[in-house]
Amino acid sequence: MPKKVGHNCFQCSKLSTTEAGAKPCWDAIRCPNRRHYQRNKARISQQRKQSRPVESAGNVLRTIAIEPPIGTSVSIIFYRERQDAPVHAIAAEVWQGTEKVLKVEPMHCMGLSPAQVVGVMTEILQACSSELGVELTKFASKVELHPSQCPISSCPQCHHNN
Repeated sequence: MPKKVGHNCFQCSKLSTTEAGAKPCWDAIRCPNRRHYQRNKARISQQRKQSRPVESAGNVLRTIAIEPPIGTSVSIIFYRERQDAPVHAIAAEVWQGTEKVLKVEPMHCMGLSPAQVVGVMTEILQACSSELGVELTKFASKVELHPSQCPISSCPQCHHNN
């Protein structure tokens, strides 16, 4: 079993490339790949799991190629410092196969209770479902980014407003 990613690498994956590169632990060879994997781990694992062949004991594995149905999945993007920290902002992306078909603009969640954040997430799923005409009941993956990555231009906590 592979070694777990360190806490620092996990936290660093949420930062921008320039912020991460300024850290003393930055390794220009390893860190970009680790950051990419940490940010997209759920989607990469899901794709890997779907493409993995199933072998039965003692039988020769035969391979056939079929065109899989293109599924629709929703990725939720949280902007927060840690997993147990309050949510700064939420955004979402809808994917059909490997193509992004819909993007939900980020919205601030500062001051909202956890129950209200769950309500916003439910509204996002409903809005995506009605926009695409497909029933979406849950998020397929979760992406966590640092609040300094918040793309909202009027954000009071971000660096790009200085």
